[in-house]
Amino acid sequence: MIKGFEEYTVEISKEDFPKVNRIVFGLSHKIGKVNAVTNSYMRKALATNFSMNIGDAEMRKLIQYIRQNNLVPRLCSNSSGYYVAADDAEWLEWTESYRSRINSMIYTIKCSIQGENVLNFDPNSIHKI
Repeated sequence: MIKGFEEYTVEISKEDFPKVNRIVFGLSHKIGKVNAVTNSYMRKALATNFSMNIGDAEMRKLIQYIRQNNLVPRLCSNSSGYYVAADDAEWLEWTESYRSRINSMIYTIKCSIQGENVLNFDPNSIHKI
């Protein structure tokens, strides 16, 4: 659970598992970037086909659970939505993108704590994950 975001980062409950299972099944078939599906698309499909009403933040929480438990190996995302990496190149592209976002967050907190000037950004000073 993340302090300040408790409503969205609380552990999933047993009532969430049917939702997780449907999401896992659906995403498992979305191979490659070209088949990416958005959060909104998945929520509408679950509501229409299974009467499962899921909010935007709840969907992200369930996706996080799916990733952390590797229920859909190589689950990626980009501005087009969620998809399973079709090959090593797509997987590496996503992991590098994710690392970059993490490093950006680390740098932001470092600047906030140390009062550094963000304009003097030195990517080599960031702890690499």
